[in-house]
Amino acid sequence: MTDENKHVKGVPELMEIFLSAKLQYQADISSNDSKRHPLIVLEGLDGSGKTTVGKRFSKKIHAQTWKTPPESTGHIRHLFDDHPVLRTAYYSLGNYIAAYEIQPLLKHAPVLLDRYWHSTAAYAIGEYAKDHPEYPMPAKGDPIYKWPEDLFKPDIVIFLDVSEEVRKERQSRRKNVTAQENMLNSDLKFRQNVIQAYKNMYQSGVQFINADLDFEPKFQLIEEATKNLLYR
Repeated sequence: MTDENKHVKGVPELMEIFLSAKLQYQADISSNDSKRHPLIVLEGLDGSGKTTVGKRFSKKIHAQTWKTPPESTGHIRHLFDDHPVLRTAYYSLGNYIAAYEIQPLLKHAPVLLDRYWHSTAAYAIGEYAKDHPEYPMPAKGDPIYKWPEDLFKPDIVIFLDVSEEVRKERQSRRKNVTAQENMLNSDLKFRQNVIQAYKNMYQSGVQFINADLDFEPKFQLIEEATKNLLYR
């Protein structure tokens, strides 16, 4: 956060939540802790079926469920919605807060995380490319797609890849649609940029799974992708 933003409403509380999560993590984690269960991340555009799949999968593998932004910051989320720079900072810091909250849990069970850094980066890159058409999307291999060295890394990231027709049909059942979801619906180029950014991620790459499939075949693909992590 820059000095000019540090007193903006919501920013001091966000920083307090971050520092509190960091201190709690440092108190909970011992250098002697060696056993760790996997961190599995589910990604996908709104309407991809993450919530439904995640609930059933977490129940099957007896996983803790978490999300970004984490619930600890949810009550101040609205304060950042109308400020593009601070909104990105809010989501970015939320990833670090979630990482601190999750790591102690991994001593006891797998954690299934609904979105992580990939989501923050992909949407920020896609939105910047939309707002600045004079600049091309960063090419594959660009450092912007590289996992941050200071952020706890997941064991696997699964992207539920859904066709636009199926995504919109699923989304039509929802009552509340966010501004970001409206942008996905109305702007093809933005949607394409976001998906391409996901594909370009590296040093914690993304495994795409066909989410147009019926539930059972799709569920089996997720089980297959994670079995070596869960049953080793």
